Amino acid sequence: MTHTGMHHVRRNIVTVLRYAALLLIVFYLLFPFIWTLITSLKTIQEVFSWPPTFIPREWSVEGYVNALFRSPVPLYVMNSVIYSLSTAAVVIVIATITTYGLSMYPYRGSNKIFVSFFFTRVIPTQILWLPLIVMYQRLGLMDTRLGLIIFLIALSYPLCVWMLKGLFDAFPRELMDSAALDGCTRMSSLFKVVMPVLAPGVAAIGMVSFLWAWSNFMFAFLLINSNELKPVTVGVYYFVGDEGIEWNSLAATEMMVVLPGIIFFFLAQRHIVRGLTAGASKS
Repeated sequence: MTHTGMHHVRRNIVTVLRYAALLLIVFYLLFPFIWTLITSLKTIQEVFSWPPTFIPREWSVEGYVNALFRSPVPLYVMNSVIYSLSTAAVVIVIATITTYGLSMYPYRGSNKIFVSFFFTRVIPTQILWLPLIVMYQRLGLMDTRLGLIIFLIALSYPLCVWMLKGLFDAFPRELMDSAALDGCTRMSSLFKVVMPVLAPGVAAIGMVSFLWAWSNFMFAFLLINSNELKPVTVGVYYFVGDEGIEWNSLAATEMMVVLPGIIFFFLAQRHIVRGLTAGASKS
């Protein structure tokens, strides 16, 4: 075999090894999701069988039937939708206006304000739980929808401002100047000129806020005690009983929890990357 042929063989072997390594990493990362999906499609008897089965001997939607029709899970899902939509709607409005003002009409110290938004999220949220609980007790916000929504807004707002900064910094200033010459005010320029261009990226970042609210668990667990107010991330404990755990129903509920994130990832990943990298690519 010639030297060129040997070189091609080595390159092909290296390529195969790289893809094999990537497949192993992907399988390792996806294994909890795969196992949860498989568990949700088993009967309760097979879930507790020994040795455990990877491929179900009998495929069953018993877990999904229990979750959807024999438990309060639909109520929990509706609560999560209310919390997440409320949070995303408020955050995207105030974050868009904030970022528009600071990016398009900078002043001395505006960059420091942007940095302060970033550093508010560097602080671990765990150290805020105790003071927030004490404050909520004094304000009468414990075990209320409003209390949880306020926390979720405070959690999402700084990072949404930071991500929107890249979009607004990359927006052509010439369009803003043209709008001003045409008699547009600053707010009318935002809605008539800026938002039609940046709407896909802003919507994607709004969905990020939605998913942060959707997946929140610990503070909701500490704050909400009423069964009718629990989000689905907390309500999943309905299937954890004193005598055992209904693993197939619990796994089915978990699959319903992660489904919005999976759908969103496939639909909006391009817009998220654009929002995160637009500012860095601006000359």
